[in-house]
Amino acid sequence: MSLPQKTEPPAQEDPTPAAPATRTAALTIAVSIGGAFLAQLDTTIVNVSLADTSARFGALTQVQWVVTAYLLALVALMPAAGWLASRFGPRRTFIASLAVFTVGSAACALSGTLPELIAARGLSGAAAGVLTPVATILLTSGMPRERLGQVQALNGSVMLISPLLGPTVGGLLVHAWGWWAVYAVNIPLCALLLLVAVRHVRADTPAGPAGPAGDRPLDVLGLVTAAACTVCVVLAVHAFADTGLSAHPAFLVPLMLAVVSGAVFVRHQLRTAAPLSDLRLFTHRVYRTAATNIFCLGFVLFSPMMLIPLYFESARGESAVVTGLLMSAGGTGVVVAGLACRPIMKRIGGGTTIVIGIVLTMLATVPLTMLSSTTPYALLCTGLAVRGLGTGLTIVPAMTRAFESIEPRSIPDASTQLNLIQRIGGTFALAVVTVVLDRAAQARDGLVPAAFADSFDWLLAVYALTLVPAVALLLADRRERAARADLGSGSASR
Repeated sequence: MSLPQKTEPPAQEDPTPAAPATRTAALTIAVSIGGAFLAQLDTTIVNVSLADTSARFGALTQVQWVVTAYLLALVALMPAAGWLASRFGPRRTFIASLAVFTVGSAACALSGTLPELIAARGLSGAAAGVLTPVATILLTSGMPRERLGQVQALNGSVMLISPLLGPTVGGLLVHAWGWWAVYAVNIPLCALLLLVAVRHVRADTPAGPAGPAGDRPLDVLGLVTAAACTVCVVLAVHAFADTGLSAHPAFLVPLMLAVVSGAVFVRHQLRTAAPLSDLRLFTHRVYRTAATNIFCLGFVLFSPMMLIPLYFESARGESAVVTGLLMSAGGTGVVVAGLACRPIMKRIGGGTTIVIGIVLTMLATVPLTMLSSTTPYALLCTGLAVRGLGTGLTIVPAMTRAFESIEPRSIPDASTQLNLIQRIGGTFALAVVTVVLDRAAQARDGLVPAAFADSFDWLLAVYALTLVPAVALLLADRRERAARADLGSGSASR
């Protein structure tokens, strides 16, 4: 007979470090979300300043490179974010990328010529390409799995609100001070975040968040081919917006280069011992399905961000400031979604929540298919609020389920992959919307309300298609719950 084990009373922990630890965690969350917010805001805040910038520097067709340079630099550097966080630690990488973003913003505000402004925007975009996924890594590193939903709901809400606020904030700044103010506003905000990050964010562990993988060498071939693929995809998508599916070199050449470089990247990543990004994450059913949802939901999130402001400005004659204020109505629904998303997910699952969010988004889009020159603004703002609620119930659960389905050591790779997938999905969505609106405007003789109504007819059909991956995630959730239940009953029987 075995002797009973002597049980020792649990050691009493000193309660005094609890408060500083909680304060450090809260400040880390605030700084992470603040950095991601500024990087996301910068993608839309500049758009309303292009007319003023064109008056200062020249033709609008050339000034458009201010936006294009930012986007190209962002997608080119984003694949390296996971490796940088693993190699140098998320805190150091976050601080460095935020510092470069600050310098880039200052250089934009001080630019005296268009080439200087474009180069400075490229620098800002490169920093934002690292800052956005690393902010997610910093936010989720060391976070208990049961708190991922709560943190992702907050992070996702900010991610959704920032593009909505961009036109409002940008319009007010341009109206008050001019084009340069949309860049200068980043400087004091970034300085504050840098101060808090340096003084209060928890230090990196010596080996980095990925353990031994923190010492892996940089996969140069992987970085070059990933950057080439993502940049060529964006260029092909932009050319598609201009030329459609015609056999135009501006569309075919970057498309072919994207296919070739993408094939080389995937083959190399699956064979090398130290890949830039762990593509085997896509062998996990839930992660793969959630990532597919994130790409498809780019249409849900980004497609109205061009159509609705253009409708207010071109068809209703509103100013940029009024347009931005009307667009901010969608933020109300996003805030509600952020508060309600976690308890809803716990009750019915992530896949079901996404299905509900898409259905709400479709219902809110129906009034937009009947736009006219007299559509009441109260109806439009109500629809935007419901649409914000529906969108918040799609992106946040998809991101949360993706992170919940993987090991903590895979968070750096997953964060980079998911942010890049969302960015490319959004870019593709804007290109499709551009083509659809252009054809509708030709058929209706200009950017009249009927052209926008026709465009939303097409988008409503696209939103219906996004239900397919959402239902797939719902079924994957059910299989996972059934497998856990079988495992639990088997353990109990033993």
